[in-house]
Amino acid sequence: MLDNDKLKAKLRKQLRTARRGLSAADHASRSKLAASFVARLAAFKAGSRIAVYLPFDRETDPSALLLAARRRRVRVYVPVVESLRHRRLRFCLLTAKTRRGAFGISIPHAAVYRNAVGPRWFDLIAVPLVGVDRLGRRLGMGGGFYDRALAWRRRRRHWFGPRLVGLAFDCQRVESVYAQDHDVRLDALATESGIEFYRSDR
Repeated sequence: MLDNDKLKAKLRKQLRTARRGLSAADHASRSKLAASFVARLAAFKAGSRIAVYLPFDRETDPSALLLAARRRRVRVYVPVVESLRHRRLRFCLLTAKTRRGAFGISIPHAAVYRNAVGPRWFDLIAVPLVGVDRLGRRLGMGGGFYDRALAWRRRRRHWFGPRLVGLAFDCQRVESVYAQDHDVRLDALATESGIEFYRSDR
């Protein structure tokens, strides 16, 4: 019988293959639809502060969300790997110019860590994922960066900080992601089919 890590690795490979299998036109149109559902949320308004990833490895493209944010004067931050060794993320203000950062992921050209914002101070965080199960448990790329950045949510009893919304395609939904206690739970998931909110039992 395969152990949990091997099961997750196998599932991760299958889902990344499915995501990469979408045609360029399908990928673009489905990404735009998923992003449009996030833009309708109450937290997405003028003056809000949100975190949005810059896509990698054929992740759902949040470009439409970034465009809507500029129109509504929403402040946008993106994750930047501060330490590979410690699996630590910082969230820096998105600028017009970007460069390649860790793993080849785009980051602001002049990411200023001293002006970074901690994840608990956002109104909304759009979270990338490889897979998600019916309870909103997320399967990431395996580095644990988001799990570490958001670990404090598990220690809260009443207030859990920003709304965590996964961006994905329907082909990334699965029955189980073989979740562990430290894995991030989403508050909602947006795909090309709409947005689904998960019941919290924390």
